Amino acid sequence: MMPTSASSASRSGQIARALVALYALLQTHRLIAFVLAQDVLTNRAAAAWLFPAFVDIFVGVTAPIVAYALWRRRGLAVWVTAIVWFAISISDHLDALTTGFTSTLPSLFPKELAAVVGFQLFAVVVDALAIACLAREGTRSLYLGMQDR
Repeated sequence: MMPTSASSASRSGQIARALVALYALLQTHRLIAFVLAQDVLTNRAAAAWLFPAFVDIFVGVTAPIVAYALWRRRGLAVWVTAIVWFAISISDHLDALTTGFTSTLPSLFPKELAAVVGFQLFAVVVDALAIACLAREGTRSLYLGMQDR
């Protein structure tokens, strides 16, 4: 017997939810920005890197909370919070990209600007894909409790 479209949409929504939650949890690696913030505060890196470092720290600290909420909770607040959180992440990556073009690269980064640009653009795309997954009907209905009609 073939699964109905509602059950297959629900299944794909659950898979997307799991992948987005896992990706959110992987953002804890951004806590490495503590080192960058220390470098800025001790004048070993350009001051322009302080704001991107603080946003990275914020994203890294909140990553387990957002991942847990995405995985275990439902509701409008979880869904909107996740979308805003990924939008903040995109903004941070774009800020780091801009700072990389206008300032010297810190020692924590690769010396080639192309590698920094490539990584930041890749991260923007993956964050945008996470938002797109959350906005898909199957995933959105898991959080907002809507039934397919």
